[in-house]
Amino acid sequence: MSHTATEKVVRRSSLKKHKFGGSDMDVTEFCIGTMTWGSFNDKPEQAFAQLDRAVELGANFIDTAELYPVAFNYGKTTEKWIGDWLTERVQQGKLKRSDLYIATKCNPLGIGGFPDDEERPEDFCHSFEGDILERSCKLSIARLQCDYIDLYQLHFPSRDCPIFGAATFAPEGKYRPMPHKDTLPAGQPGYDLFEKQVLSVKRLLDKGLIKHWGLSNENAFGITMFCTTADRLGVPRPVSNQNDFSLLNRTYESDTWEAAYRFGVVGLPYGVLAGGVLSGKYFDGTKWYEAANADRPVAESRMRIQPDFQPRYGMPASMLAAEAYVKLAESYGVSPTELALAWAKQRPCNTGGAIITGTTTVKQVEECIGAFKLELPEELMRAVDIIFEEHRNPSMYYYEKEICLEGTWLGSSAVTAAKPNK
Repeated sequence: MSHTATEKVVRRSSLKKHKFGGSDMDVTEFCIGTMTWGSFNDKPEQAFAQLDRAVELGANFIDTAELYPVAFNYGKTTEKWIGDWLTERVQQGKLKRSDLYIATKCNPLGIGGFPDDEERPEDFCHSFEGDILERSCKLSIARLQCDYIDLYQLHFPSRDCPIFGAATFAPEGKYRPMPHKDTLPAGQPGYDLFEKQVLSVKRLLDKGLIKHWGLSNENAFGITMFCTTADRLGVPRPVSNQNDFSLLNRTYESDTWEAAYRFGVVGLPYGVLAGGVLSGKYFDGTKWYEAANADRPVAESRMRIQPDFQPRYGMPASMLAAEAYVKLAESYGVSPTELALAWAKQRPCNTGGAIITGTTTVKQVEECIGAFKLELPEELMRAVDIIFEEHRNPSMYYYEKEICLEGTWLGSSAVTAAKPNK
């Protein structure tokens, strides 16, 4: 679909800060994502350079997890690198711990949640029990060398619900790529389970280990149960929810956002560039491919060297939609990266929240931060919606994941990010 721009994109001179939901955190709209530091970035100096540049440009919010890095070499490394950087910069007098807001996460698989001298048991799962959550939190604080955590998040549910790419509910772990600890039978909403987990979080708050807490990869049911349980127990509600959200996946804007909206839980989305697909760099031979390739070889990017990691972002239907958004960005004189990030920032479901980006180079940091200085006209926001009506949530599958990965119904138009396509 062709589009002619009649309204201009406005460029501001600096990043905005605002109060993060119901917390006392005054954060930048840009949140420094870190999940590939230790895998696709294999040297701490690469992470240090990106952190230095992001902070120099005004960013003050960092998101990480005990699980990171991802794709390979899972767990601990990312937090350790951030901690080494933070300690070094504080000692150099370049910043104070209080200048930054640091968010991290505990995952129910326990990856990264054991001391270095203790091996994680095979097939281990937990339910965010108090002792386990406190141990994970203390280990994260030690690695991050940060004294306390500003925002501590439950990385994904321990109960038997779908996550990571499935748009359809099914119980007992169906549509879930990893094990679960807790099975909730039909007719049993799990009051005891949510109470136990909220009290585990309260323990961390009471001990001063964390300032605020949040959810991640949650759905409307989970947000509702956590918030009502917290209210009943007199525990502060979670302040944010970190879910997959992009031009290729707007499922969050359905009933999950209503639950978040009603309870005052703000958005902290990840995946806004869909693993780099929405940057346009996986369209070989285009100017976006050439620009990215000059900075860091596309052949070394995640979709090319680790195609089995989050393949949903580069499925044929995702690529077809991404191509339309790339063309739309070009018609307004912005980069595809700028469109994807600025659009997410302006969506109502993220009002009062922040957007997590993922970078592997300093140049990527600069472009991403630049996107948060844009104000997109309403005409362009509507043009995005029109494209979306043609390409609805293409990075999600509803029932048959393998069929979506193949995209055979697209015929010759079926290309993936994993393979050169021009």
